[in-house]
Amino acid sequence: MDYSTLDAMKHSPIRNYIIPGLTSWLISTPTKEHGCVRLFENARQPFHTIEPHSHRFDFSCQVLEGSVVNRVWRSAITSENGIADEFMVTFLQYNGATGDYSKTLGDVSRWVSTETEYKAGEWYHMRSDDIHSIHFSKGAKVLFFEGPENNDVTMVLQPWVDGETVKTFKVEDWMFKRDS
Repeated sequence: MDYSTLDAMKHSPIRNYIIPGLTSWLISTPTKEHGCVRLFENARQPFHTIEPHSHRFDFSCQVLEGSVVNRVWRSAITSENGIADEFMVTFLQYNGATGDYSKTLGDVSRWVSTETEYKAGEWYHMRSDDIHSIHFSKGAKVLFFEGPENNDVTMVLQPWVDGETVKTFKVEDWMFKRDS
């Protein structure tokens, strides 16, 4: 498919968007009231996992090239405790800039996940309170329709092992690089 029009519209890249090689491009200007359209492009075979997280908005995505594996997490019921894993629920207060959060620890609880792979031409949708982790294939292009902001807090699940939180959620210096 010819994406020359979409390529001409993209601007304001944020490089290494959580994982090395993933770039978030703006297609439209974001507003809290109306959301925006982004294009995610992944240039590398990922070796990082994106932590399970929610969003501040509902969204819909169309995979244009490559594939994504979307793992949706839900709180486990008692009968699933044998297959569920324990996580510390961490609340992130968005401070107005990409990657800038204040953290508050919640409770330890059990969670289970299911995976779905989406290939070129397919759509997936999530609500702001859904928790997911996502894996982009090398060469993936995903058109991301971000809805209006519903809140300013997101949730992240961090592993709870041997009575302590394994702090997998980090914002590193190499993340969220903007062009000069």
